[in-house]
Amino acid sequence: MSSASAVIHSRRCFLLGLVASTASGCAHWLPSRKEPEARKSTILSQELAPDTVGIESILLRLSSVESQQMPDLWAYADEQVLAPEPRMLLDRNGLRAGKFSGQIPAIVQAWVAQNATRIEQDPMEQAGVVADVSSFSQLWRCRPDQRKVLTVRNLPKETVTLFYNEEGFRGGQFPAPHFLFSLYAKPNGPQSAQVLLRPEVEYGQTRRSVVAKDSAIRTEERRETLRWESLSLMLNMQRGDCLMITATGEPRGIGEHFFRTRSKEGEIQDVILLVRVAELNAPDEFSLANNGSTSLR
Repeated sequence: MSSASAVIHSRRCFLLGLVASTASGCAHWLPSRKEPEARKSTILSQELAPDTVGIESILLRLSSVESQQMPDLWAYADEQVLAPEPRMLLDRNGLRAGKFSGQIPAIVQAWVAQNATRIEQDPMEQAGVVADVSSFSQLWRCRPDQRKVLTVRNLPKETVTLFYNEEGFRGGQFPAPHFLFSLYAKPNGPQSAQVLLRPEVEYGQTRRSVVAKDSAIRTEERRETLRWESLSLMLNMQRGDCLMITATGEPRGIGEHFFRTRSKEGEIQDVILLVRVAELNAPDEFSLANNGSTSLR
C-alpha cells in the first residue's frame, strides 16, 4: 500500500470507528496508520501488552461554515468532567474541553467524512502541505509513564508572541515553536483508562547534551520547553469515550496558537483535537496487587 493510500485508508477507518462507536457504545476497530516504531511488528499482528492502552487522535481543520456548528456540537459534550476551577483556567488561556461518552455526535461523523473526501480528491491534502495542521489519524500504544508526543502545530520558520495565564499573566516571544500535547495513559480497570494530556511548546535552537542513562552515555538533542502543568487534563475514560479539545469561541492565548491555522489559500481555520480510548488490555489485578501500580506523571 502506498503512503497516500495508507493515509486515505486511515481516515476511512476513523470514520468507520466513529460509526461503530455510535452504534455500540465502544470501538471495535484499529486504523492502519500508527505511530512510527523501530521494530516491524504492528498492532494488527500482535495483541496489546497487558498494561497498554490504545489511544487514537485526529486533528480536524474546520471551514468557516463548519465552525458555525460548534455551538451545536458543544451541546453534546460533557464539560463537567473537569472541575470548575480547571475549566476557568482553561478558559482564561483560550482553551475548551469536553467529553463524548459512548456516542459520537453526527456533526463529528460528518466532519470526518468530509475530511476523508478532501484527502481522496486533493493530492496536496494527502501530502499534508495544505496547512501547518495535518489531519492524520494516529494510534498511540501507551504504557504507564511512557510519554507520547502529540503534535498540533510545528512552525520552524516563524516566531510567535504568546501570552498566557499561569500563576499570573506571562508571555514572550517563541522562535520556531512546536505546539504539542504530552500524552500519557494507563489502564484503570477492564473497560476504562486514565488519560493525561499536557499542553507544551518547544522552541528555539536544538542543543546537544551528554546524558548518562541505563549505564550508558549518549548524546541527546533538546530544545527549550514550556510545560503548562496547571492546564493538564487528567480524565478517567471508558473504552469508546472521546475527548474534544479546541479554542474558545473568541480565540486567544494558548488556544489561539494551538487551534487556529491558516491554509495555503489564506483561509483562517479553526482546529479541533479528538482523542479517543480505542483499545484496552488491562493488567491482571492480582499482578497489580503484588507489584503495585504506577501513577501518571
